[in-house]
Amino acid sequence: MTTPPDALIFDLGGVIVAHDNEVMYRAIASRCPGDDARGAALKVLRSQPWDTGAPIADLHRALQAHAGYGADWDQFARDWTCHFTVDEAMLDYVEALAAARRTFLFSNTNAEHWDHLVDRTGGRLGQLERYLSHEIGLAKPSRESFLEVARQAGVEPSRAVFFDDVEANVVGARAAGFQSELFTDQASLASTLKALGVIAG
Repeated sequence: MTTPPDALIFDLGGVIVAHDNEVMYRAIASRCPGDDARGAALKVLRSQPWDTGAPIADLHRALQAHAGYGADWDQFARDWTCHFTVDEAMLDYVEALAAARRTFLFSNTNAEHWDHLVDRTGGRLGQLERYLSHEIGLAKPSRESFLEVARQAGVEPSRAVFFDDVEANVVGARAAGFQSELFTDQASLASTLKALGVIAG
């Protein structure tokens, strides 16, 4: 008989929450002047990782200074979070898993995105155990980030299964000793979990 894993770990973006970054890029670039507004905005957006704790207020100021972004913080916050769609069925599914066994999130994110999504889900995301890159100061796909999550969560990597929609993150998890699978859709996930001896509900 298959022994189920001790913990299930899920990415957030691309698994529970869809995100179309192009929507965000267009929103930000629309408030920047010049023929290459998008390029100028992207240069700032990609100037450093914004998911390991750097204040997003610094990003707003950098966009104003270097790309001519013309909106205040409140508008920027709306632009910065305009590209998300919550997959309610997946959230239901993960909550059902969490009701039966240790289940938590490991996401590359920042405080503004996380807080926005907690609000969008009526607080439901905030009820899940989670390890967030901007809080731990490390981001996927680094091996170190997965080892730090294992340390903070108190899990043995070989007894936990991580699901992510990005192949590089799956590889990073495996390098840290986790079982890890590429997420494609809920039906395939359910099939994989069944094979591991896990059934939701």
